[in-house]
Amino acid sequence: MPRLKKEADKTAVAKKTRVKRVQKKDKPLPKAKPITIDVIADDEDILIRRPLDSLPSDDAEQRENLDVQKKFFSELVTEMKIKKGPDSLSAPLPSAAALDYKKRRKSLNLYRRIALQFVALTCFFLLVVAYFFLPSLKISLHPSAEAVIDSTSFNIVETLDSQAPAVANSRNLVGRIQSLTLSAEKVYEASGEEILGEEVVGEVTLHNEYNKDQPLVATTRLLSADNKLFRLKEAVNIPAGGSVKAEVYADKASAEMAISPTRFTIPGLWLGLQDKIYATSENTFEYRHQVKKYIKQRDLDQAINDIKTTLAAKAEQSIANFYNNGDALAYSLDDNAAKIDLGGKLGEEVSEFKVAATNNLTIASFSRDQAESLIKAKLAFLLPDDKKLSSFDSKDIVYRLDNFDFEKGTATVSANFKGLMSLRTDANIIDKKQLVNLNQAQIAEYLHTFPEIKSYELKFYPGFIKRAPSLADRIKVSVD
Repeated sequence: MPRLKKEADKTAVAKKTRVKRVQKKDKPLPKAKPITIDVIADDEDILIRRPLDSLPSDDAEQRENLDVQKKFFSELVTEMKIKKGPDSLSAPLPSAAALDYKKRRKSLNLYRRIALQFVALTCFFLLVVAYFFLPSLKISLHPSAEAVIDSTSFNIVETLDSQAPAVANSRNLVGRIQSLTLSAEKVYEASGEEILGEEVVGEVTLHNEYNKDQPLVATTRLLSADNKLFRLKEAVNIPAGGSVKAEVYADKASAEMAISPTRFTIPGLWLGLQDKIYATSENTFEYRHQVKKYIKQRDLDQAINDIKTTLAAKAEQSIANFYNNGDALAYSLDDNAAKIDLGGKLGEEVSEFKVAATNNLTIASFSRDQAESLIKAKLAFLLPDDKKLSSFDSKDIVYRLDNFDFEKGTATVSANFKGLMSLRTDANIIDKKQLVNLNQAQIAEYLHTFPEIKSYELKFYPGFIKRAPSLADRIKVSVD
């Protein structure tokens, strides 16, 4: 025990000596960082905390190791203070409260850095989320109308009972078949001409102011005031105190003989009668060539085509009389079956000829509603899954009678129809993945590749972003 006490006293004296040597410095040292140092307790403290019986046995080697550790940490502290500056050597050792304050401050700074890093990461994450989920694009499509044209056919029967095998076929409609006979007759001019010569013709009025009738024979001369000679075409008899019209021609035909209205004398009469029996003209005489008319092949062809057109017009008129509110009609008028009677032949010298024609008109009448139901069913079959029928007018349906059998009372009718189709409101023709990150011009170029789209509207959100979102789910497409 005395030996331990002496060692403890030496340790205490050495500690006091070091503290006093440090405190002799005039300048105060800066605050030093807290350092944890193992301190060897005095023997007295050991004796007080631990009873004597429980103390370990004296070990010289252990004491030597403790002294080496104490010396090492003492030199380490001194070296750290020298590195900081000479003033640090005179600084007092930090108290326990100061060390605790510095620990709390260091922990607070650490928490502050962690909080700031968390806030920065949160803001960055929010920006990333906003970049992907905040922008959106709404595309409103205005579809264009596309024409759909097709035809279908169905059977007309008098009664379904008589067509028992065909009842299972929904393309059979009950109807009526009848025939009408059409006829037409017209006169046509011959266009063939052969020039025989020239002539000047006109018309005059013969006056008789004498008390007796005056007969005049054909070729009677008429002399104009300028001595141009004309002759009567036919004999006439001018009644006393009356007048009569007659045709005249020039004695020598030339363009100069086409004279204006004037007065004529009759040189063949007694001179005393010439002022009482005379002629006057009211119109200018006509100079023309003498021609011979005949029928050309073109005249016959045109007459045949025209008479067939006339029969077709009569067929339309006859059909109009058959229409009622509930029936539709299909008819057949075969032009090749028409019987045509030409009143002239090729090369015949006539100025006109007559043509007569007859033909049979076959009419099939049936229910309009049932026929339209079949046509709409065919239209529905033709429409794609993403299209709808936007317009259909039954007035555009054209029915035609293809063939018929009067004995069996059956016929086949074909119907040509047309309608307009457009995109359905739930149509999905746009691949939104193709629009991701495209700008406004690129989106327009992509949409123009679809003929089904007439126009469109783009609504970006936010409005200042003119680019499609990065996620396809943020793109909404609707069909108006």
